[in-house]
Amino acid sequence: MLDQEKQMLRKMANTIRALAMDAVDKANSGHPGLPLGCAEIAAYLYGKDLAHNPANPKWINRDRFVLSAGHGSMLLYASLHLSGYAVSLDDIRNFRQLHSITPGHPEFGLTPGVETTSGPLGQGFANAVGMALANKMTSRLLGMEKEGLLDAKVFVLCGDGCLMEGVSNEAASLAGHLKLDNLIAIYDSNNICLDGPTSECFSEDTAGRFKALGWSVKTIDGHNLDEIERAVRAARRKNGQPSLIVARTVIGKGSPNKQGKSAAHGSPLGPEETKLTKENLGLPPEAFHVPEDLRAWLDARKKKLAGLEKTWNRKFKAWAAAHPDKAAFWQVFAEGSLPGGLDEQLRNLETKPNQSGRAASNSILQKIHDWVPYLVGGSADLSCSDLTMMKGSGIVAPGNYAARNIKFGVREFAMGAICSGIALQGMLRPFCGTFLVFSDYMRNAIRLAALMKLPVIYQFTHDSIWVGEDGPTHQPVEQVPSLRAIPGLTVFRPADTNEVKAAWSWALRKAKGPVVLALTRQNLKDLAEADVPTDEGVGRGAYVIKRESNPGSIDHCILATGSEVALALEVAARLDEQGKSVRVVSCPSLEIFDAQDKAYRDSVLPAGATVRQYWSIEAQVEQGWHKYIGRDGHAFAMRGFGASAPGKACAEEFGFTAGQILDRMNACS
Repeated sequence: MLDQEKQMLRKMANTIRALAMDAVDKANSGHPGLPLGCAEIAAYLYGKDLAHNPANPKWINRDRFVLSAGHGSMLLYASLHLSGYAVSLDDIRNFRQLHSITPGHPEFGLTPGVETTSGPLGQGFANAVGMALANKMTSRLLGMEKEGLLDAKVFVLCGDGCLMEGVSNEAASLAGHLKLDNLIAIYDSNNICLDGPTSECFSEDTAGRFKALGWSVKTIDGHNLDEIERAVRAARRKNGQPSLIVARTVIGKGSPNKQGKSAAHGSPLGPEETKLTKENLGLPPEAFHVPEDLRAWLDARKKKLAGLEKTWNRKFKAWAAAHPDKAAFWQVFAEGSLPGGLDEQLRNLETKPNQSGRAASNSILQKIHDWVPYLVGGSADLSCSDLTMMKGSGIVAPGNYAARNIKFGVREFAMGAICSGIALQGMLRPFCGTFLVFSDYMRNAIRLAALMKLPVIYQFTHDSIWVGEDGPTHQPVEQVPSLRAIPGLTVFRPADTNEVKAAWSWALRKAKGPVVLALTRQNLKDLAEADVPTDEGVGRGAYVIKRESNPGSIDHCILATGSEVALALEVAARLDEQGKSVRVVSCPSLEIFDAQDKAYRDSVLPAGATVRQYWSIEAQVEQGWHKYIGRDGHAFAMRGFGASAPGKACAEEFGFTAGQILDRMNACS
């Protein structure tokens, strides 16, 4: 490295430190320790190494930088600002303020250059694994691996906390197995966590662990620019292994009284300590200062980076001209194109009668595999049971990245976060599956996917006490209501094959965020009443599946989801025999129903004296139902956990038979 270049990178590192200290002090909130400790790493990456274009943060072949340790967000914001992204000094000054684009933790879609929402430790690491895997798969699926058009690297900066979290180990294990040599992790190893020294809670041989997982590992001085450069260059050349660079750093470096201490982690240095730190680093005292010579040097680099994309664009155009069929295929992936008349094709798809929700979904998945070539996904070691395997494709493995089935292994949390990374890469549509009860393992990944509005599809099977003999450990009773509580997540619990088809149709055509399909293990009766176009039934969230015999006067209005819709129809038929006027409403997605206009909602659930009694039937806990059935409505729901017994015996034990429900309804009439 030339002396002049090294001098500018050191100046960039200290400017990152200064901006971070000033922003945290001004906000009186934040985490200065990581930006001060990792400034040389960020300066080298953004000042010399990364192939990216600040003028176009969405360039598909950019190197990506993920800050898994998202609490150190000012490291990223300062680097983005200095590199020329649309992050101004005013944005830096507004760190952690309402409506600013520099929130406390990085948020995807808010700040140019931020690749993922991070902060819950370890998930950014797993997101990066997903991005790296998606690049490999896209390149192979499009037949362009020899062209070098998708050869970018994914960098992830993680800390002790990230590597303590189990999700990072799950993801690292899969990355090593898949030999993702386009993934470079930099471990900020400073021996300090929020509560004190890591020696109090973390004494493992991290380098040895990653070597055992199949990673290439190198340890360096994280403040030595020459060592950083040699390690990154070696990682870029690595063939057949992801790379971990263990960077020994000093948290809060430069602070006379706080460096190397946990006090530097999560609290402002304060005006006096910031002043002393700037003096110690030879920095001017004024706040938010960027040296003019550094600004000019980085502006020149920005022009070179724009040239990288221009060169790539010329290469891509030449490839597209030489391979028009592949180029057309590229457009399908890039635009997320769907075949015309998808909803009608799904509705008319021939399937076996009266099959389970999981089997119906698998039948649909085989066709979607052909219609949507960028759909990829897999299961947490349950594809033979949750039926997520696409038979028209092989299994992703080292050297076989053109397959579309991913065996995630028993790694539910990492599976969810990796699928988010695949979605963030931008060319593939991911889905993943496990049992509904195990969605709890991946809940925070689902939450972040919803926060980022990522189009991930989760196929969760074995959806209720009907699981039977596996017992309460495997019988979900609270999962559906708890998933409904996540803002931006659309939850479907389909009643039969018709509703499963419609749920898939809606998820592919209309979803603006993640979607859950909660599907049965047991067979479901096909409901002729549910055979309606998506936009008239399931696509409205709730719809009248059986109308009352006496229009304008309803004795009972029964709301139900999933397997309980058929049960509600059976109960309604018996009430009809008693001369009652009964309406049944199928409610496959309450989130979609809530989004309908008031006129439609009132047409499905009439207000006032039109309905004498409202009921809901769902083999889950009752949370949320009284919003629809009213305070005086009656909910047939689970009041506790299930039991180990055949599914029908569980239904009888917990009151989910037509006779039991009818008896209670008559008693309340």
